[in-house]
Amino acid sequence: MILAIMRAQALTTARDRGALIMTFVLPPLLFLLFASIFSGAGGDTARVTVAAARAVDAPAADALIAALAAAPDLDVSVIPEDEVAKRVADGAADVGLIVRGDPAAATERPPLVVLSDPGRAVAGSLLLARLNEVLGHELPGIAMRRVAAQIQVLVGAFTPEQKDRLEQSVAKARELVEGGGADLVERRPVARLKDAPTITYYAGAIAMLFLLFTAVLGAASLVDERRSGVFDRVVMAKGGLLALVTGKMAFLVLQGLALSAVLLAVAQIAYGVPALAHGATLAVVSLAAAAAAAGIALPIAAAAQTRHQAQTLSTFAVLLVSAVGGSMVPRFLMPHWLQQAGALTPTAWGIEAFQGALWRGDSLAALLPSLAALLIFAVAGWVLAVALVHRSVRLG
Repeated sequence: MILAIMRAQALTTARDRGALIMTFVLPPLLFLLFASIFSGAGGDTARVTVAAARAVDAPAADALIAALAAAPDLDVSVIPEDEVAKRVADGAADVGLIVRGDPAAATERPPLVVLSDPGRAVAGSLLLARLNEVLGHELPGIAMRRVAAQIQVLVGAFTPEQKDRLEQSVAKARELVEGGGADLVERRPVARLKDAPTITYYAGAIAMLFLLFTAVLGAASLVDERRSGVFDRVVMAKGGLLALVTGKMAFLVLQGLALSAVLLAVAQIAYGVPALAHGATLAVVSLAAAAAAAGIALPIAAAAQTRHQAQTLSTFAVLLVSAVGGSMVPRFLMPHWLQQAGALTPTAWGIEAFQGALWRGDSLAALLPSLAALLIFAVAGWVLAVALVHRSVRLG
């Protein structure tokens, strides 16, 4: 009897192509995705965008920026000095670098300034590590020349013989200098607010994750209504198809708005995240984010034939867009191709909008690109859900 039941279950599973794909194809795909994300988060394949400026005309400054630009894990763009802090504060660059003095000369203050957003502090650490490597292995003569220049300030100019010895030492500086660069760098935070940046980031990241989860759970009622016959009766009524999809979406949006309010209230109470101070902006962001989540959930529910299919497919979709979009690991720590792929998810735009409102204090005008992207996901999802529901009615 037990073997007969097992055989029947095996035949049922074998005939269900969707179940086979979700059981044996999707898990390996998710493994490959998460392996790519978390291996990149370790720093080996992560690519950090650097806004660099040169405020001094010195060969060592040119050589340093050129060496950093050649690094495989840095994407360096040279811009005017007064734009570096703005790029970092706006999130257009992960970290900034200003070469304000000659790195090979004696200066009263460190010639290099690393500007980092506290919300992306790890990007500053990655740049400092790369600076140490460049100065210690690729351009070790810069550190030695700087030490020599500092000695001259204290004891006077070198004799011709001493200068010759210095040049000989510089020629083999790679073997003589280890690390270095710490005294060359001043690290300066760039931020508009004083809250804990990691908390504000994950307030938006977790909000997007659970907006998606609650939306797919709510949208799954479409499957039950189709099986019970309620679906057909509503759709066959005048204007019923549009009313059904629009009504579902409106409920999911309001549900998501309530979820965001609760989560942001907890963040305000527990960690002092300034949700109330930006209440109006956050309300618009939450509305757009909830609409985008509904735009992902409704087509999945409309396409699924069973609740099991809907749950499995929606779980896969939520994990996929959440991982690639940055809910689990900030996107700038991912491999470059995944950073670009993240822009195709509502999660990335939602996190950017929440981060802009909570951390940078951006206005609605500044958040318009993120809000527009979220609304595009919402509208596209609504249109696709209507098409899928219409198709299922026609096929039925």
